[in-house]
Amino acid sequence: MAVDPRKVLPTKINLIRLRREHRVIKRIRKVLEEKRSALILYVRNMIEEYEALYKSVSKELEEAYKVYERALIQAGYERVAQVAVSHPQSLRVEVGRRIMFAVKVPTIDVVGESIPRIETVYETPPSLTIAHDMLKKAFEKYLKLVELEYALRRLLEELKNTQRLINAIDNVVLPNLEKAIKQIRLVLEEREREEFLRMKMIKKKLR
Repeated sequence: MAVDPRKVLPTKINLIRLRREHRVIKRIRKVLEEKRSALILYVRNMIEEYEALYKSVSKELEEAYKVYERALIQAGYERVAQVAVSHPQSLRVEVGRRIMFAVKVPTIDVVGESIPRIETVYETPPSLTIAHDMLKKAFEKYLKLVELEYALRRLLEELKNTQRLINAIDNVVLPNLEKAIKQIRLVLEEREREEFLRMKMIKKKLR
């Protein structure tokens, strides 16, 4: 709602309209400030959650690969490779949407049926099954980590846009409105003084 003070006619109607717009813009700025504060708080909490989840996923993956290495030693590379080849090589995920602070962020969930199961037979060491279960659990957490990271990016973009709007209001919209209101008020006051002096002169002549 940009206003060029030079192009606004100095009339009472325009003065009333601009004052009304000024009040509306001030209310909009207050709402944007509250939104910015809420976004900052939410982003900080999400960053803490992201860091904790990242450490948890890293630790679980490290432990899972240690168990997997033990399974390789116990069963041998060829046997583990045979088990891997006999199972599907891909997983399916479901991507949804949710609204957060008027921002669309994705939700990612792995389709449970697409996760291969390891049939336990006498050639398969228990450590391979344990590693499989640990990797499955870590992968599900990893998807949540990806979801959280993308949500953080979107919220940071929204925070940047909100700050940009506040800056535009502070540096452009409100100053122009206030300048236009001041100019119109000065012109109207000058006209009132001139009218007062003119009426005074007319009364003086009539006497």
